[in-house]
Amino acid sequence: MKKLKIIITFLLLIQSCKSTQSSFNYEKLLWTTDWSPNKELIAVGGNWDTLQILSANDLEVVKSYKMPRTITKTAWHKSGEIIAVTSQISKDVAVLIDTKTDKITKLEHVHEHGARGLSWNNDGSLLAIGDNSGHLTLFDREGNFIKKFDLKQKAITGLSWHPTQNIIVAVGSQISIYDLDNDQLKTIVPRDVEILMLCVEWHPSGNFFVTGDYGDFEKEYPPLLQFWKDTGENMKDIEESKAEYRNLKWTSDGKILATSSEKIRLWNTDGELIKNRSLGKSLLWGIDWNSDNTKIVVTNENGDIKILNQNLKIVLEKENN
Repeated sequence: MKKLKIIITFLLLIQSCKSTQSSFNYEKLLWTTDWSPNKELIAVGGNWDTLQILSANDLEVVKSYKMPRTITKTAWHKSGEIIAVTSQISKDVAVLIDTKTDKITKLEHVHEHGARGLSWNNDGSLLAIGDNSGHLTLFDREGNFIKKFDLKQKAITGLSWHPTQNIIVAVGSQISIYDLDNDQLKTIVPRDVEILMLCVEWHPSGNFFVTGDYGDFEKEYPPLLQFWKDTGENMKDIEESKAEYRNLKWTSDGKILATSSEKIRLWNTDGELIKNRSLGKSLLWGIDWNSDNTKIVVTNENGDIKILNQNLKIVLEKENN
């Protein structure tokens, strides 16, 4: 049974790296990007051999940290000094990096096959990591292990912490809502067929959350953007994208949701499309707003980094030639 679970997880991870468009250079792929709380720095990571910290003013490298491939997710702490990093196909699958002192702390008890779910709680006291074995692991701000438990998923590909409560929603082969204070787990099957889910985020109000999935193009199941009540009831399914939803991010005021797929799309709280734009043939992966919601950073499968304004006009870009 253990071998079977590892095989299934591996197949899921392979599927999640496929492109629905033309072939691309896998070595250039940037999975994730995260804007620092003070708007000055942007972290990017992927299939490069480093985590890069860039200046938001010119996208020049400020710092870089040698990391094993593949960096799957980054998350700045609210202090703006510490950044959490997850990876897979590597020895050290999760670390904390103090960008002020350059100290790197390895996070123990995360499954050796890697992790992709990553989120700090609202006050920055707890860090949650969802790994490729379906387990959720909690750490304190210093990286000390607190707790690990099984969400009974094949793999966790994304997670988000409720903005005011100790409730975590995680996605992978299904949706898991875990209430930490009451030690209660609720499982939701989001579709009639099993589809790999890739991203999730609570709305800043905490009243609902949104998920994005991979779809199954061979079986003609389109990718879905789905809105869910905080109690787990489905509110809305949206068929719009021609490619998987890799990541999504709300503005801090909760007015606009940005999603990355074959296009960058902006949505309102009712799930209505506001704007969209194609940024070339490469699929978009990482996406994040700055703290005052005036700019969006996106990365793609060819390692390009672009900053756009709310009108989706490119204001700064760096191509990976």
